[in-house]
Amino acid sequence: MDQAELERLPADRLYAAEQDMWVRLEDDGTATLGTTHLMAMHGQFVLFTPRPVDTSVAFDRSLGVMETAKSAVAIHAPLSCRIVAANAAVERDVTLITRDPYGEGWLFRVQPTQLDAERVRLMDAAAYRAWLATRMDRFEPPAAAPDNVFDPARWL
Repeated sequence: MDQAELERLPADRLYAAEQDMWVRLEDDGTATLGTTHLMAMHGQFVLFTPRPVDTSVAFDRSLGVMETAKSAVAIHAPLSCRIVAANAAVERDVTLITRDPYGEGWLFRVQPTQLDAERVRLMDAAAYRAWLATRMDRFEPPAAAPDNVFDPARWL
């Protein structure tokens, strides 16, 4: 991963580094959550299974699961919250997660339950970029796609 990849992170979000999640605090007190484009390096997602609306989830506990053809990836809560909505568009078309992770590919709308105490765990874009810069080797793309043709556009 290079500096250009780090620059793709929108500046208007907060980031939960260990969970590879972004958080956008909304004016109505809710938060929109999504995964960073770096999660796409796990492979092509084929299924998004959120926990039910109104479920309370503690920090770093499971909000749901995203599955690739080869594995399941737990979606860890970047903050304690109650699920207000899951993105039905992503449930129907999971490729939105990789095609537009910071827009139409959002995953959850939540009501934070301990934001004052947990906000300190969230980073702004500059801090998250700096944190990632020391861990760039963790985000290497696969050597080849299933058809053995390497195409970076498949994982961006």
